[in-house]
Amino acid sequence: MKLSLIVLLMYMLMIPASTNVVQSAQNYQWNNIPIGGGGYVTGVVIHPTEPDLVYARTDVGGAYRLDAASGDWVPLLDHFGDEDSNLYGVDGIALDQQNPNIVYIAAGKYGNVGPSDILKSTDRGETWIRTGLNLRNESNGNIHRAMGESIAVNPTNSNYLHVGTRYDGLYTSSDGAATWSKVWDVPNGLSGEGIRSVAYGLNPVTKQGQVVYAGVRGVGVYSKAPRSNGQTTWQLTGRSPEYPARMTVAKNGTLYVTTDNQGVYKFNGVQWTNITPSSSYSSYYGITIDPNNDNHILVAVRTGGDNLPLYRSVNGGQSWTTVSKTLVSKPSWWTPNMFFSATSSIKFDPHNPGTVYATDWFGVYKTENINGTNGLTGNTASTWEAITDGHEEVVALTASTPPQGVSFFSGLTDQVGFRHENVTDVPLNKIPLAGMREIVSIDYHEANPKYMIFLGSSDWYGTTTRLFVSSNNGVTVTPMNVPAGSKLGRVAYSAINPNVIVYYPQTGNPVRSTNRGATWQNMNGAPFQAIGGNMVFAYNHPLAADRINGYKFYMYAAGYLYRSTDAGANWSKANTVRLPINTDINTSFIKVEAAPGVANNVWVSLGTDGLYASTNSGNTFSKIQGVQNSKLFAFGKAQPGRLVPAVYVYGTVNNVNGFFRSDDMGVTWNNIGPLGDGIGLGNEPQIMVADRQIYGQVYVGTNGRGMYVGSIE
Repeated sequence: MKLSLIVLLMYMLMIPASTNVVQSAQNYQWNNIPIGGGGYVTGVVIHPTEPDLVYARTDVGGAYRLDAASGDWVPLLDHFGDEDSNLYGVDGIALDQQNPNIVYIAAGKYGNVGPSDILKSTDRGETWIRTGLNLRNESNGNIHRAMGESIAVNPTNSNYLHVGTRYDGLYTSSDGAATWSKVWDVPNGLSGEGIRSVAYGLNPVTKQGQVVYAGVRGVGVYSKAPRSNGQTTWQLTGRSPEYPARMTVAKNGTLYVTTDNQGVYKFNGVQWTNITPSSSYSSYYGITIDPNNDNHILVAVRTGGDNLPLYRSVNGGQSWTTVSKTLVSKPSWWTPNMFFSATSSIKFDPHNPGTVYATDWFGVYKTENINGTNGLTGNTASTWEAITDGHEEVVALTASTPPQGVSFFSGLTDQVGFRHENVTDVPLNKIPLAGMREIVSIDYHEANPKYMIFLGSSDWYGTTTRLFVSSNNGVTVTPMNVPAGSKLGRVAYSAINPNVIVYYPQTGNPVRSTNRGATWQNMNGAPFQAIGGNMVFAYNHPLAADRINGYKFYMYAAGYLYRSTDAGANWSKANTVRLPINTDINTSFIKVEAAPGVANNVWVSLGTDGLYASTNSGNTFSKIQGVQNSKLFAFGKAQPGRLVPAVYVYGTVNNVNGFFRSDDMGVTWNNIGPLGDGIGLGNEPQIMVADRQIYGQVYVGTNGRGMYVGSIE
C-alpha cells in the first residue's frame, strides 16, 4: 500500500507543464515483422531485354522489385511519409524497353484523398520523382484494381508514353513525362473505371509500324494507327469487347484482350474473335504470350473461388487445355485456398523458357516448368513456388502484448492473426480461430496471461462474429457465441477474475459475461456507438480493463470516460469536465489504456486533440503538454529502475512528427523513429502496442506494409 502511494505521488508530480523532445540516446532498430505474403498483388511486369528484372505492384502495399541474388522482394516506396501514404497504392506499372533503369507507376490508393501521381524512377525504383499528373488513381477497393496495365512506354522511343486514368481519360507525354497532354479523341470511360489498359504493338495489318491501344471501360478498345486517308488517328475498333480488363500484343501484331464479364478476345486488325477458353467462366484477367511462340498463350480466370483454372492454347486461341499446377513451396501457415485466388496477372519470363510468374490475392508465384516435365503435349503438373520473402503487405487491425508467455499477438485483415513466438521469423501457424478470417480485438487476463480472449470475424462486415477463449496463451482456443445480432467490436478481460469479460460490439448491445463467454448479460448505463463503423476497418479502441482492479473497466464515448466498478454490471460517467470530442468518430483514433502496475491510472488518446492522463480512474484529467497529436499510444515495460511504465506515442510532440517514448510519464520524450529515409512506416500506421516483457520494444501495424518492431539496438 505504501509503495502504491509513493508511485502515485511520483506520477502526480510528473504531470508536466511543459515537455521536451530529444533524439534518443539509444539507437533504435526498426524492422518488418516477417509474415510472408498474404496481400493482394495486382500485377507483375518483366523487362523484355534485361534479364532478372521483375517488378510487382500491390493494391495497398506499394511496389516491389525482385532481387535476383537473394530472391527477396525489395520494397520501392518506403521513403514516403504519412502525409504521402496514399502513394503506397499502385494502380499501374510500366517499364521502358530501351532503358532498363526507368520504371513508371500510377500511384494512388484512394480516389477521394490525395495525393495521386505518375511516379518515375531512373534507377530501378531506388528514388522517384513526381511527374505532376495529379489525377485520381484508385488501387484499392474494387475489382478493377487488378486490371492493367494502365501505363505503356513506346518500345522504340522512350520519350513517348500513354497513361489511362480512372476519371479523366487518356494522357500522353512526348518528353519522358516532363509534360502531359490529354488525348481528346478517346472517351473517359465509366467513372471510377476509366481506361485500365494501354498497350503498344506491331500493326497487325501492315506488319510494320506501331499501333497504340487503349481499353476504355464501358466503351471498348480504341486504337491509334494509320488510316486509309493517310492520317494517324484514334478510332474505336468495331465490335470490340466493351469491358477490357487486360491487353497484350503478340510479336505478329495480334491483340489479345481479357474482360471481367465477356470472356477473352483477339483482334487481327480487321475483326474480333471470341476465344474464351471455357463458358464456365466469363471473368478473365491475366493473359500472356510466349515470347518464343506467338501461338502459345496462357489465360487465367479471375473470379469464382480459389485454385482457379489456368488455360493454355498452342494454336492462338483456337482450342484450350487446362494447365495442371501444384504449389510446392510456401510458408507453413498458408492455407490450401491461397493459390490462384482472384488471379490478377500472369507473365512469361522472356529470358527463361518455361518460366512463368503469376499474382493473386495472396502473393506472387513462379514456375520454371510451365510445360510440365513432358512438354506441351504432356499432362504432368507444373510446379510453383510462392515468392514471399520481403513481401509484407498485411493490413493490421489489432494487437496485444501479454506480460508473460508469448509477448506479441497480431490481428489482421484476411489472414486472421498470429501468435509470434519471435518477431524475426515467419510464424508457423495462424491463431486457430475456426471459420474466421479476421481478428478485431485481443485481450489477456493480467493475473495469469495464459488466459486470453480473441474476437474473430468471418469477413470484413462481422457476418459471423465469435469470441474465442484460451487457457494456454493462445496455443488452442475454444469458440463461444456472442449475442445474436452482435457484430465486430472490442473485448476486455478482467485483471483478476478469468470468468469476467466485457464485450462492446460495433453493432448490438454492450454486454458482459461472468462465465467466460458461455452466457451474456446486458449492462446498465454503458454508452452506445463508441467505436464507429460497420466494418473491420475501425481503429478506435475505447474499451479497456483496469490492469490491477479486476472489477474495474473503462469505456470512452463523446468526451466522457464511463467507468464500471462492479465487473461491467453498471456504468456511469467518471469525469464531469468533458474531454475534447471529434465530431466524426469514423476518422478518429481513440484509445483508452490503463497503466499497468500503477493503481487508478488511465490515459485517453484522442488523436489531434492530444493525450490525457488521469490518476483517479477518470474523475479528472490532465493534458500531457506538448503532445499535439496522439494518433497512436501505448504503455510498455518500465525502464529498469523505474516504477512507472514506458509511454509510446505516434504523432506530434512539440511540433516534431514521429515515434516517441517517454520513461517518465510524459515529462520528457525521446524520438525513437527511424533515421533517414523511411521504411514503410509511412503507410498509414493504425495500431501500436508496446512490449510488456522487453523494455523499449514497440510494435506498429500499418495499412498495407505489414507490421514493424522497433527495439533498442
